[in-house]
Amino acid sequence: MYAFELNLQYRAAVKARNLDAILSMFAPDAVITTPLRGASDVKTYHEWLFSVVKESNVKVQNVFQALNGDICIAVQAKYKWVLNNDKVINFGGMSVFEFTPDRKQISKMNTFYDTALVRAALAEAN
Repeated sequence: MYAFELNLQYRAAVKARNLDAILSMFAPDAVITTPLRGASDVKTYHEWLFSVVKESNVKVQNVFQALNGDICIAVQAKYKWVLNNDKVINFGGMSVFEFTPDRKQISKMNTFYDTALVRAALAEAN
């Protein structure tokens, strides 16, 4: 499967809150690293995400492919999270996805965004 198509399927599974579908898209030893959570396994990260965010919408703006031959894409996006207290936060960020050699699963995901707004909203929601 082409890496970008897998990324789109991942985004749809997150929006649908389908943890089983999400887990099937990642390699068993995959790691997700985010500014809020640090490094985490896929299941733990998404369980946390679903516990604080009741709706997640992502609008992809740009996709960049690695030039060195690695199976890697960077996705620039705008995020809209509806927290469990119904507060809406909008922020921009970038996620870098690495894939298994056969491109059938995500092996690593690193997400980058300014956490100032997100941390404040999450603190208020708790």
